[in-house]
Amino acid sequence: MNLVGKIFVVLIFVMSLVFMSFAIMVYSAHINWREVVENSTATPDKPLGLKLQVQNARQDNERLKAELDELTKRLDSEIAAKRAQLAQLETERDDLKRELDQRMQELTALTQQEREAVAAMQAAHQTLAARTNEVNTLRTDVQQAQKDRHESLIRLVSRTDELHQTANELRTLKDQSTVLAQDLAKAREVLAKFNLKADPGAYQDQPPQVEGVVLAAPGNNLVEISLGSDDGLAKGHRLEVFRLAGGEGKYLGRVEVVRAEPSRAVCQIIPEYNRGPIQQGDRVASQLE
Repeated sequence: MNLVGKIFVVLIFVMSLVFMSFAIMVYSAHINWREVVENSTATPDKPLGLKLQVQNARQDNERLKAELDELTKRLDSEIAAKRAQLAQLETERDDLKRELDQRMQELTALTQQEREAVAAMQAAHQTLAARTNEVNTLRTDVQQAQKDRHESLIRLVSRTDELHQTANELRTLKDQSTVLAQDLAKAREVLAKFNLKADPGAYQDQPPQVEGVVLAAPGNNLVEISLGSDDGLAKGHRLEVFRLAGGEGKYLGRVEVVRAEPSRAVCQIIPEYNRGPIQQGDRVASQLE
């Protein structure tokens, strides 16, 4: 006999003992089973009949079953809702995970961009510093160039003024050259008319046409006159001396230049031409009119 058979034998034995006990109790108590089964009014001594208890139990069972069905439906509905929520939460979780991954990628990209921006900003600062130095250098160069240009402009203006002055002097010299050329032509005509040579060396012993006064007559056969080398006098030139008195001129003699200075000269009286004493204030001339 197997284990199941042994269990059934034990159960049959136990049930036999139970039914035997019930039979003994029934015969010993003399219970009214109809009343026990069908009693419709419950009292302290007699409980409600088993039939009604069964009916009540069935009703309770039906009610509980209905409640159980309702609870089951509600539970199923809640489970479905929770599952839907769970699915939605899982979807949201997946979305959030994807968004998190995307944000992490964006954060990584932004971090890289920030690093690149910092590097670019540092490079820009370095470039700005270099450009600032270049600008300062260029500003200095421009200022120096402006200064040089200003100085060059001043020199140009000065050179322009000098050029204008030189041009004016050139025009003046040209005018003077024209006048001198005309005078030279006239002088050549005069020389040709009087059969004179055009060589100045041939007339070095002849003084220019000048007229002055005696400044001093010390009495040692020398006189000092108001004419000098600036007037064209040179050593060896001879001049005539005369005195103006009463509107007439008195011839006093001839003198010869022995030393010529720029504004005065010392002359020696030539004895053979002396016609009277020479005094301060007497007139001297290269020739008498």
